[in-house]
This record gives sequence, structure tokens and C-alpha cells, in this order.
Amino acid sequence: MKKLADILLPSGQHAELTAAVVQLIENQVAGRSGLRGMGLKTGLAMAKAVRPDILPRAVQRLLPEFAEALNPLYQDWGNSDIEGFGTFLRKHSESASAALLAVADARVRQAGSTVQSIYGRLRNSAENEVHAALPALSELLDRFLQGATPSLA
Repeated sequence: MKKLADILLPSGQHAELTAAVVQLIENQVAGRSGLRGMGLKTGLAMAKAVRPDILPRAVQRLLPEFAEALNPLYQDWGNSDIEGFGTFLRKHSESASAALLAVADARVRQAGSTVQSIYGRLRNSAENEVHAALPALSELLDRFLQGATPSLA
């Protein structure tokens, strides 16, 4: 069975997947309400004011690592009788969220102390946001994996 990254990230599809993930993030942030939503919206707006291409750049850089982190789940799905990788991810949301957050955690460990401090304060919120975004991410991945079956992939 092919690796998830080999299916999701061929050169022609990488840009399309990046744009779709950026849109997913923007939709998730826009759909949040309350104080957390206001904080997320403000934080994203501030980041975009400093660097307008921050989301596409970050997503493009992190997609290979996220695909690698989700690959064990993709391989497990290939050995299951569950139809659709997205359905499998939703059934294993704790493992999927932990895999994605492990990528962010590893990246932050390489960053400076200021970034580490900020991330440390936001880590629990990040976990909640990843859980909230997982159903939409699952659907998005299914769309990009369409036509890839475990026996052929």
C-alpha cells in the first residue's frame, strides 16, 4: 500500500490541497464564536497583517509532515473494513488529533523561547480546535483520496 503522502502530495495536487486546507482553516476560524472565536479571529488577522501569505506558507510546509503523521492511520484503514479514510479518521479522532498535534509540538520545540511560551499557553486550545476541525479535514482528505482504494493505493 502506498504512503499517504505519495497519494496526497504529488506536485500537481499539492497546491490544490494546500489551498483547500487553508480554506478549511479560515472557515473553522470564521465559524468560531465567543471569546475563543474572537481571539482566534484576531490572532489570524494579526498574523495575516504581518505576513499575508502566512497560512498558505505554513500549510505548504507542514502538509508533508502531517501526511507522514497520519500515515500509520492510513495504513490501518487499508487493513480495515471501514469504507472511507475520513470515516476511519473520525472513528479514531483521538489518535488522528494526537498525530497532527505531535507535528506542531515538534515544530515548536525547534522554535525560539517566545514561540514556545505562547504555544504552551495555547496548546490546550489547539487540541480543542484540531478536534473540532477533524470532521471537515476527514471529508477533505476523502475528497483528495477519491479513487484511491487500500488495495490499489
